[in-house]
Formats: sequence, C-alpha cells, structure tokens
Amino acid sequence: MCARYTLTAEEKEILKNNPYQLIGAYEPDANIAITDGGLVITSDEPDIIQQMSFGIVPHTASTNVLTYDTWNIRSEEVMEKKTYAPLMKHRKTCLIIADSFYEWQKITDTDKRPYRFTNERKTFCFAGLWSQWLDPETGEKHRTFGIMTTVANKTVGEIHDKQRMPVILHRNEELRWLNKKLSIEELLEMCKPYPDHMMTRTQVSKKVNKVSTKKTPNKGIELIKPYNELTTPTLFD
Repeated sequence: MCARYTLTAEEKEILKNNPYQLIGAYEPDANIAITDGGLVITSDEPDIIQQMSFGIVPHTASTNVLTYDTWNIRSEEVMEKKTYAPLMKHRKTCLIIADSFYEWQKITDTDKRPYRFTNERKTFCFAGLWSQWLDPETGEKHRTFGIMTTVANKTVGEIHDKQRMPVILHRNEELRWLNKKLSIEELLEMCKPYPDHMMTRTQVSKKVNKVSTKKTPNKGIELIKPYNELTTPTLFD
C-alpha cells in the first residue's frame, strides 16, 4: 500500500535526477495524499515532468470524483481489473517522483504509528499508471495517476500489516518502464520488492496522520523529521 508519500527535495535536485522540462510551479510537499498533486513523467510525454492528481479517474467515469480505491494498483492483479488492464495494454505507464513514503504500524485500534521510508537515492521513482478524463461540459483535461504495489520487503513488512509496498524502480529501470515497446510481461517483471539493504525506515510524528485540506494545510517539512529529534514529547501520547 502507499496512500501517502513525499517530495521535499529542491527543484534543482529533482531536475538533476530527472533532466526534463518541468511544466508548472513546484512546491515541496511532505504529505502528498489522495487527490493531491504529484510530479509525473509519462510514456506518452517522456521529456516533461507534469503535475497530476493522485488517484486514477477512469476516462469512462461520469465525474472526476474518486468513488473507490484507485491510488494503489496491485501489480499481480493489474490485468484482471477493468480500470487498469486497458492502461497497461495501451502502455499508459508513468514515473512518479518521490523522496520517501509513509506507512503506519498498528499498535492498537487507536494507536497507529507512522514511519517514513527512504532509500539510497535523494529522489527516486515509483512505477505507476496514468489516465486522462475529459470534462464533458468544458473539454478540460484531468490527468490522474496510481502507484503500482508489490509484496513488501522485510523493512516495510515489519511495519505494514498488509505486507504491501509501492514498486520503487531502480535507476536503470525507469526508462524501461516508459518503453512502449516492452511487453506487459517485461513491464511486470520490474514490479518487485526493493532490496532491504538499500532502504531505511524512521519513526516520525503522528502529525503526519492528518490529511491536509485547504482550511487546515498539513504540508510542513517538519513532518519528515525523525520522532527522536522532536522537542515535544507528547506527540505519541
């Protein structure tokens, strides 16, 4: 699973690792949640980095409001799902730029403790799929994405009770994931757990639990700080 992730790196760092044209303004975000915007590179437009909304709206939907879970895509079942199979068949693959993601450890029904997961790279890419919905009244394009998931490695699985994790691509796999000439089988071969020895997990504040809204934004960079560095001892009380 992956319903919350981050991209807090400086713009120059993002462009260093992804040397493409960035469309639109970039704002660091320590708490990207469902329906929020994320930076995406698609197989259709592999030379630009563009903003899309997190959570796939099928092109056949009557509205652009999410009505069910389309933010995580189980790689093992992708070809069995009517929402995702056409995207794979038409190679609507994408890279989702990130620098960490969150998962929660369930202690009790009322106590869930967040952890931040990073790897050896300052920024990396999730494997994803994307879709475009056209407003029937205005013709306006609404582009959305979802993250491919796989079986969790030990680093994530020890925390996440559903034993799932996002598909993190190695650097040499990123352009392959965008390659429209690859077979579906070749694409799905890349959907595997990231190596444990390349990942780190850090407990963070429960402040990250709150999803940001326009009235009460929750995007501050302090959300990614390790819990043991925080000065307020009651955050986990």
